Amino acid sequence: MDDEELADLHRFLAEYHRRLAREAVLDVVQQYHSDLAQRLADEAALIPRRTAIAQRLREGEQQKRNEME
Repeated sequence: MDDEELADLHRFLAEYHRRLAREAVLDVVQQYHSDLAQRLADEAALIPRRTAIAQRLREGEQQKRNEME
């Protein structure tokens, strides 16, 4: 699964939980699904950024290894 597919999955789950929140009768259930939907949406937005950071860290580590050789 690539980053875009993972972000799409998070967006899908966020929308699913938003729908559950709209359909919920109890306030506590509605709040739970709303909060979870927001967290999933936030994660979807951060996936590309985190991937870029991880790639830069890997490149930095590889450069250090090459310099030590």
